[in-house]
Amino acid sequence: MRKILCLHGYRQSAQVFKDKTGSLRKLLKKHAELVYISAPHLIPATSSPAISSETQDNENVEVKPDEKTEEQRGWYFSTEALTFNSHDVTDFSWGLQESIDVISKAFEELGPFDGILGFSQGAALGSILCHLLENGELTFSFRFAILVSGFRSRLSPHAHFYETKLNVATLHIIGETDRIVEKEMSEELTTYFESPQVMHHAGGHYVPATSKEKESYWTFLEKF
Repeated sequence: MRKILCLHGYRQSAQVFKDKTGSLRKLLKKHAELVYISAPHLIPATSSPAISSETQDNENVEVKPDEKTEEQRGWYFSTEALTFNSHDVTDFSWGLQESIDVISKAFEELGPFDGILGFSQGAALGSILCHLLENGELTFSFRFAILVSGFRSRLSPHAHFYETKLNVATLHIIGETDRIVEKEMSEELTTYFESPQVMHHAGGHYVPATSKEKESYWTFLEKF
């Protein structure tokens, strides 16, 4: 049984992501245990949701009007107003190190983990962790990364994370109709890895977990 640390998307939390990936847990129940943690940064109440926010739409779980603001979190921000958009090309970045520290603590207290699974902003963070792992800059280790609706961070302070190809084993899951992180962005991320495994699905911005995807998940995990 593999143990996987799950990193949620922007405006989510551990509980929200867990609720949205119930079908995935059922699909992988004989193959992996999924553990969820929340990002350390609360999204300011003045930051209103937009179509470009990293909102996951699978399993028909909608954000309720009375959902507490503290449940909306991010791993890092791309503007001084503490907002984030996957398309932002800026020289500003805040919050990344604090998130790495939280993940390090999770590995220490809840681990060890065989791999990580990141969704959207969590997948972008996952790609950064892969770089840090390969360059010996982490206090923990993992054997693989599953990156769903992932993308290369376009923030200039993160540019050095993508200067060389990485050998970390990865499964990239790409939605053909993703309107938040377009498939071209996710496909670009695969080019920074030496031997990426890629799974396309017909849907949008969510973690797919139907019988169609089962074999791809299992084939990848069985390597570990």
